[in-house]
Amino acid sequence: MMQVENSGADIIVSVSGLQKSYGEHRVLRGVSLDVKRGERIVICGPSGSGKSTLIRCINGLESFEGGAVCVTDAKSGVPLVKFGDIRREVGMVFQSFNLFPHMTVLQNCMLAQVKVRGEQKEAARERAMHFLKKVRVQDQANKHPGQLSGGQQQRVAIARALCMTPSVMLFDEPTSALDPEVVQEVLETMVSLAREGMTMLCVTHEMGFAQQVADRVVFIDGGNIVEEAPPAEFFRAPKHERTRAFLSSVLGSKEQVSA
Repeated sequence: MMQVENSGADIIVSVSGLQKSYGEHRVLRGVSLDVKRGERIVICGPSGSGKSTLIRCINGLESFEGGAVCVTDAKSGVPLVKFGDIRREVGMVFQSFNLFPHMTVLQNCMLAQVKVRGEQKEAARERAMHFLKKVRVQDQANKHPGQLSGGQQQRVAIARALCMTPSVMLFDEPTSALDPEVVQEVLETMVSLAREGMTMLCVTHEMGFAQQVADRVVFIDGGNIVEEAPPAEFFRAPKHERTRAFLSSVLGSKEQVSA
């Protein structure tokens, strides 16, 4: 991983010329993206476009062949360029929850605090309960993940990430594995975080969420950023034909996308 020189004090994530391939298949083709502290970015695009790979590269879960990623500690302004350091500052919420089934909800939220940050168990427990209450599942603390609904499990996953007090939260299709009736409860939790000023990058097809909370919508197709704009501009007057076609497909015939 290479270090990126941050061009401004408010830049907390800087991606420059990122290239990633799986064998001969090029997934990212020189993607560049800067994210300011407190900014809410929604990343959308068709399946296989590279959007999930992008955030996995930011979090150090995927290596890459070219370009650079830099995550900056919002508290100290110190650039973090080692995968281990980045993972301590970046919270990640996956499609499939990734909770440990043999541990209780509370234990899931305490584990990384104790093992990675070296917290005392009582302090870890207190922080875990604080964030479980924040996402409204504190009454499930002593249950195992298998006893919870999908929406509850995803809110626990969000709480677990928040317990590490990250500078940035990454969401990879957090509602795609959920039944339709519980999607809204997870989105409401994410909206609450956004309103509190959390820096967020969210890969999602939930366009209502994008319109409600995003500062900027980034459309990726074929491993390239095709278009990025504030939600009002992105949804009402997309500049590229590929963007218009995508929005027509995800919004349906009831929504008109301007040419």
